[in-house]
Amino acid sequence: MGKRPLVICTDPGIDDFIALSMVLSKPEFDVLGMVALSGNVGLDVTINNALLACEYNARADIPVLAGSAKPLARPARSASNIHGKSGLGASLELYAEGKPSNKNGADFIIEMARKYTGKLEILSLGPLTDVALALEKAPEIAKAIACITVMGGGIHAGNATRYAEFNIVADPEAANVVFGSGVKTVMIGLDATNLCLQPRSDIELLRAPTELGKIVPAMLSSYADVYKQVHNIDGMMIHDAICAVYLWRPELFTCMKCRMTVCLEDGEHLGQTMPEDGDTCLAATSCDAQAVREEILSVMKRVVAAH
Repeated sequence: MGKRPLVICTDPGIDDFIALSMVLSKPEFDVLGMVALSGNVGLDVTINNALLACEYNARADIPVLAGSAKPLARPARSASNIHGKSGLGASLELYAEGKPSNKNGADFIIEMARKYTGKLEILSLGPLTDVALALEKAPEIAKAIACITVMGGGIHAGNATRYAEFNIVADPEAANVVFGSGVKTVMIGLDATNLCLQPRSDIELLRAPTELGKIVPAMLSSYADVYKQVHNIDGMMIHDAICAVYLWRPELFTCMKCRMTVCLEDGEHLGQTMPEDGDTCLAATSCDAQAVREEILSVMKRVVAAH
């Protein structure tokens, strides 16, 4: 078995940074590049944070590409109230040494889909803007992409609104393009991720005398503070990290086969993900929450010890 070619689309964000660190630590993936786009925070910040994730995980060789600064058809939303203006929590302000590639995010996705026909996997941890742009520009790549694993959506719950999850409602048109393209998708949404409460006490287990052993606890402490303030719970859901776990531990998730549709009507249902009859999407309906939490903790313990 060769390595699994992977492109990651991301809008880091604290939970993205954790997810990226986990994936970069896994030798079975050949991470071809990261497309950073506007989402949790603006484009300049997400590019910086994607570069930081590569640098701190000793993978500065991975190209970071500038994705979209705004959604396909709507004004940008932000979640800086959760992730802080640096995107990495209230207490951290870090600047990457590297620079992004001069290639465009969507073009890179097209190029990699053609190069790794039938094998390319995409992990989407933010809005689906650049994946949608690639599919609109080169519709034939839908058949070339092996799978897109999406952190987003929810069949029975929202978080940005009552019905919609942030990554989907941040660019519902893009999500609609991707889910409607016929490409095989796995949607790890809030039905699974909301079950995985990482207790605040886990943060102490991730302290280490390394750079990431300082940064990761600072980041997660800030994230947990927001959860305490907003939801009054002692812990946090590290949504993107939970989604990343699916890539190598799919057996921990219970999924239903469907064709996913996205509500594009303005109003409270905008961005709601609705399953219909079909088989292009595997949508997570639940997961083994304890096993997922333990997996995140064990991978991140190795990461902070190493870097």
